[in-house]
Amino acid sequence: MQVLAQHPKFQDVEVECRMFPDHAEQLFQVYLDLTEAKGFENVSVIQAPLLGRCLIEGKNVHNGNDYTVLPVLVTETWSLEKMQDVFLSLDKEQNLRLKTAASFKITLALIAADSTLTYVNLYRGVPPEPKDTPPIST
Repeated sequence: MQVLAQHPKFQDVEVECRMFPDHAEQLFQVYLDLTEAKGFENVSVIQAPLLGRCLIEGKNVHNGNDYTVLPVLVTETWSLEKMQDVFLSLDKEQNLRLKTAASFKITLALIAADSTLTYVNLYRGVPPEPKDTPPIST
């Protein structure tokens, strides 16, 4: 985490990175991508203690949509049960913003070993028609 702390933007997420050190690198990488590369506005980090990590919320200025993003490594194993558990955990969180996000959709930020990021919308139940919310892009 010492290397991360040298970055001028680290102070924006330092508390959360120290709270969940196992996910600090993923959180910081996605935070930088959303704020610096994709130009998201109103970006904030929300602690999700029941998940043992944080989510990032913000507005995509290119399409005007709000996103709640969960940084994850591509090496993490995902199943239908794990996806359901994520939504159920978010339902139980104290933060109302997480409960609101969990009612419909979150966006997974899949982080590859080479630092490539891929964003995938994860819906609770049957996804809506494609016109609803496009994936994050520039």
